[in-house]
Formats: sequence, structure tokens, C-alpha cells
Amino acid sequence: MRIPRRFSRPELIVSDRRVMLVAAFGAAGLLAVLQIVLYAAGVSDRGAGSFAELTMNLLLDASLPLVVRFPRTVGALAFTVTTVLAAGAGLAPGVMTPQGDLFVTPVAAPIVVSFLVVLLTWRQAFAYAAVLALPAIPIWSPSWETLYVALSSTALPALVALYLKVRGELVRSLRKRAELADSERRLLAEQAESAERRRLAAELHDIVTHHVTEIVLHADALRVTTRDGDARVAAEQIRQVGTRTLTELHDLIRVVTTGSRSVPAGRPDDDTGGDLATLAAADDAALHVEGDPGTVPAVVARAVYRVVQESLTNARKHAPGAPVTVIIAYPGDRADVEVRNEPAQRGTDPALIGAGSGMGLTGLDRRVTLLGGTFSAGDDGKGGFTVTASIPASAM
Repeated sequence: MRIPRRFSRPELIVSDRRVMLVAAFGAAGLLAVLQIVLYAAGVSDRGAGSFAELTMNLLLDASLPLVVRFPRTVGALAFTVTTVLAAGAGLAPGVMTPQGDLFVTPVAAPIVVSFLVVLLTWRQAFAYAAVLALPAIPIWSPSWETLYVALSSTALPALVALYLKVRGELVRSLRKRAELADSERRLLAEQAESAERRRLAAELHDIVTHHVTEIVLHADALRVTTRDGDARVAAEQIRQVGTRTLTELHDLIRVVTTGSRSVPAGRPDDDTGGDLATLAAADDAALHVEGDPGTVPAVVARAVYRVVQESLTNARKHAPGAPVTVIIAYPGDRADVEVRNEPAQRGTDPALIGAGSGMGLTGLDRRVTLLGGTFSAGDDGKGGFTVTASIPASAM
């Protein structure tokens, strides 16, 4: 059953409840010690009613730690204690209160009222404060002094607590608005960045597709018209590589623009990227394969192919003529790749080095990391360069 709105209590976060609970325990202990010390110091001068008054005050002090969980109950107890003290002062002076004492408001009353304002709706809190102030005013002996004390212990704490509560809520609201505005700015910046990346990807796609298509067409024309067998084989290889490049470029642009990671139509699930033996033979690299490549999924096999391909390209550009060794192992739960080249045997070609984007190894690192693997590349300390990657077979 839903509680009506006018009777609902304000929701407090855990940290606020902890702070209020600590404050309630601290106030209860401090008031109890203070009242006991004052009673012990002036017991001979205050008469028999002082002990009863002390007992009633200590009872209310002991209930303060419960105000966080049972605010209405503690408020009712404060009203009861005030009523008993007021009735004793008016009907039987010296029994429940010291003889001639007209100030019957419990010492803990201002603290109780403050807690009620924070824990309850403001209407309920001020209703409790008003009801609590009625018995605190000695109607049998009214005076401005007693009225001032009664209102100071009920209405004034309620107003101060209400001000602090509203101010705290305003500060939290402003802080939340600032956080939301900051999050919105970051989101807009990310959206703008994504839109710019998609635009650049589309532009790159158009440029690369145009030139690679020209290469494929020329290679196909050369394959058909040439009479040289070696040239025909080379032209066919260029045509196949160009066609595969166009397919992979379309797949990559599809991922960048739509975020889809599914296998595109036209690419079977067993597509491993290419033949590693042919790739290594094209660069006169020594290839050593251990284990069964069928133990890893196609997505891992494609990543292995890309690592070997990029590593051979870097070796050809930065260490021309150097022997290259490719070691691939399939232990069963992962694929381990190591591509190592010796120091360069001849000078590098500045035009060839400057033709790349410089992002090859960075792209490999991202690809392997996204698959849950590890990647490293660096000098081997002997003038050569080594690229290693380990990709788990469970990569999705």
C-alpha cells in the first residue's frame, strides 16, 4: 500500500543517516553527562523534585539515538515528558519539578525538534513543535520570560533546522545540476568526435577504394593481356590482394559507421584472413607452426594473420634484406605469435618508410587487446626487432 504524500518521510542517503546517528549519540551522551553533573553540584538546593526532573530528562536523552529510525515516537515521548513536567509544576510543585521552577521544557527538546524537521516533512515537524510548545508555556503563571523560553526551545530550533535543511538541499541540487551539465558536455563532445570519425572514415573509404579499384582493374587487364606466365601470376596475386583489401575496407568502415561487429554477408565464419605460408614465402620469411590452427576461432586466426602481415611489412620497410623468422604456436587455449627480424642488410628506402601512417603497431595492439590478448613490440637488443602477441582462443 502506498503511503500518502503528506505522511511520507524525506528520503535520506546512507551517509546522512550515519552522520545524524552519530550526532544523536553524541548529543545524548553530552546532555546526560551535563545534567548529571549539574544535579550533583546543586542537589541540596533544588529540593525533592529535582531528581524526578532529572529522571524525565535522562529518559528523553536516552531516546535520542532512536530519533533517526523512529522520529514520531521520540517526538511523542518529548511531548509526554513536557506535559508531565508541566502538570507537575502546576498541580504538585516540588514533586516532579523543583519548587518554584516555571521552566518545564526538557533540555533535549530543541535537539528533538531539530531532528524532526530534518527527518519529517516540514508540516509534520512544525506540528510537533507547536504541540510541544503548548505544555511548555505555564498557563497558570504566564509571563513574557516563560513564553520566550518555550518558543526558544521549540519554534527557534525548528526554524534554524529548516533553514539548514533547505540550504543543504539547494547545495546538493546545484551540485547535481553541475554534474549533469558536465556529463552532458562530455556526451556532446563524444558525439561530435564520433561524427567526425565517421566522416573521416567515409572520406578515407572513398579515397582508398578509388585507388585500389584502379590497381585491381589494371592488374586484371595485365593478367588478361600479358603473355609472360610470371607476370600473369603476379597480376593475379595483385588482383586477389586488391579485392581482399576492398572487402576488408568495407567491413572496417561498416564497423566504424554502424558499430556492428557481426560477420558481414560474403565473409564466411571460417575466413582466416589468408594463407600464412603464402604470406611468409612472399617475403622469404622462415615460418614455423606448432599445434593445430583449427583450435582457435576464425576471428583469432584473422588477428594472427594481421600481426604477421604487419610485422613482415615493417621488416621489409625498416630492415631490408634481413632474415625474418615467424613462429606461431597453438597450445590449444590460445594462439602465440612471434615475428623476429635480424638487423638490416642494406640501407632503407626513405620513400618507402614515409609511405606508411605510422599506426600499424598501434592498430595491432588495439586489435589484440580487444580480443583479450597481450601484445608487445620492440628492439631485441641485438639490432633486430621482435613482435609478439598472445590471443586467447575464447576471444569473441
